[in-house]
This record gives sequence, C-alpha cells and structure tokens, in this order.
Amino acid sequence: MIVEGRAKIVAEGVFYNPRMKFCRDADMEIFRHLGSKSYLDALSASGIRGIRAYLEAGFDSVEFNDISSRAARVIERNLSLNGIQAVVHNRDAASLMRERSYEHVDLDPFGSPSEFIDSACRSAKKYLSITATDTSALCGSAPISGLRKYSAFAEKTEYYHEVGLRMLIGKAVREITKYDRYAEVLISWAREHYYRVHMKTGKSSRKAGKMYEKIGYILHCRKCRNRVTISIFDTPEKVCVCGNEFRMYGPLWLGELHRNEFVAKLNKEGETGKLFSAIQNEIETITHYDIHEITRMLQISPPRLDAVIEWLRDNGHRASRTRFGGTSFKTDADIETVKEIISRIPR
Repeated sequence: MIVEGRAKIVAEGVFYNPRMKFCRDADMEIFRHLGSKSYLDALSASGIRGIRAYLEAGFDSVEFNDISSRAARVIERNLSLNGIQAVVHNRDAASLMRERSYEHVDLDPFGSPSEFIDSACRSAKKYLSITATDTSALCGSAPISGLRKYSAFAEKTEYYHEVGLRMLIGKAVREITKYDRYAEVLISWAREHYYRVHMKTGKSSRKAGKMYEKIGYILHCRKCRNRVTISIFDTPEKVCVCGNEFRMYGPLWLGELHRNEFVAKLNKEGETGKLFSAIQNEIETITHYDIHEITRMLQISPPRLDAVIEWLRDNGHRASRTRFGGTSFKTDADIETVKEIISRIPR
C-alpha cells in the first residue's frame, strides 16, 4: 500500500513514480486556487494524481484515462480504496480529448507529451497542465528530437532548463492558437528530470493572434555567452558584437513564466513553498546566467551568489536568484557587464 497526501493506492505492476511526489504536492496547492470543477487525468497510470486532485483540491468531477487495460483495472481498485466514484476510460488519450471537453485537462506522460498536446489544447476549456520528462529533446542535448517533437531547435547551454521550459510552452501556444484559443502561463518550473507548466485557457481569436508577439528566438554566442532575443517577426542578426556567429534557438515562448498575482496566493511553507517563493522573487528576463560557467570563462574562483546579486543591484541592475538552480541568477545586465562586476567582487 502506498500512501501519498490523502490518497492510498496500490501499483500492482502499473507505473508509479515516487520521485514525482514533490510535483504532485505542488500541483495540489496550485489546483486549490484554480476554482475549476471538472478535471481529466488523461494519462493516469495508477491514478494517483487524479485521486489526490479529487480528495485534496476540491474538484466535483474527476475522470481518469489510460490506454492500458491493466492500468484501468488498477485505477478502479484505487478509487474503491479511497471511496471515490468516478469514470475510468480505457482509451487512447488523444482520441478521447478530441471527443470530449473538460474544464481542466492534465497531461503527465511517461516521456514526451508532444503527441497529446494538440488534442489537449482542443479539450481544455479553462486550464491546461503539462508535464514533460523528455528533457534531452527540450534542453538541447538531442536537437533533432527537439525538432521532431516540438518543432523547435536548441543546443545545450548553461540556461538549458529555461530553454526547455520555453520550448514546451511555445509548442502548446502554437497548438492552442489553431483553435482561435489562447493561454496564459500561471506557473511553471523545471526540476530534476521534468518540466511542468500550468496554463489558463480561453476562446478569443484576437488574443490568440496576440500570443505570437511573445513567440521568438534566442540568439546565443557560444564564444562570449552573449544572448539576444528577437520576435518571430524580426530579422535575426548573424554576428555577435564579439565577431562570432550567433546560434539561433527556437521558436520559443519569450513571455512570462508565471503570473505574480497567482503565485502570490500560494502557500509558501514547506518544500513546495520554497519553489513558489523562488518563482515569486525571480525577476522577469528571458534567460539566466550560471555563476560557475562565467567564472570558468574568466578563470577565477566563483564568489558567493548572494554577493553577485548584491553587486549587480548596487551597480543599478535588477538581479535575483532563479527557479532553475542554486548557482543561477537573472539580471538585466548584459554579459560583459556581468563579467566585469563578477571579476571585481572580493574573494
């Protein structure tokens, strides 16, 4: 018997990942602030997320789906263990979502969500949540895989987790706008082996069109680590100020990775609270820097990250830690200014 949150389940040969408990804990806090009543756990496996959503997040109706008949039987048993009556589908998720609509659709596949995103965008009337665990395709370690699955190009950089998250959101945005619908990112993060995004959706051809104002490219210099962002409507520069040719990554989502007013409502206690606090305190820039990467280039020892942020602020720049890791920081300073300031910090 597995106990997680208020749910108790058995796995019985069906996939259950205990490492994703943190993500599900965070989801329950997020779900409680959405106000949605109808929820589809589209790729349920053991059913743990949907069961917890019903018990902990106030949904009136939760439906489960898995293409595996074994999983469907295990979900039925787990619903009985928790005293829940709910519909369990044993269907291909994409076809189910093309036939039915739900206030909230949640995709949490084993691997890539790419084959389900189109149908989920059509089905989700108010909220869409997506998990991706194919990090090599999203972070740039496998560029061809990224092109195949997400129709975007990337190579691995020191800010690869942010690139991956923006690739995932960009894919969802390009899919949802086909249906004259739009999405607003409420909260998103990258952690360990996965990316997670929660979006609010709605119907409006005007707002759908305006979303492309936040789709574009990152121009990255692999020599000096300069990076420039451009709209999808702009003509890219070919050469960096240092003389090296830019690499162009995208198309990506260049908009916000969270809404401050939404994150402000979330409980900041415990481990998930640390994530929510980091997100709330993060300044809005499109990429971030890694202190070890910069000091390696400068061939100096790294100073404390807090000292870097303090010096940047003292020199008139915005700066903060990030949701992406303990050695990364965001700032509106350009790369040469960052290098110059870091080189002056006393060790």
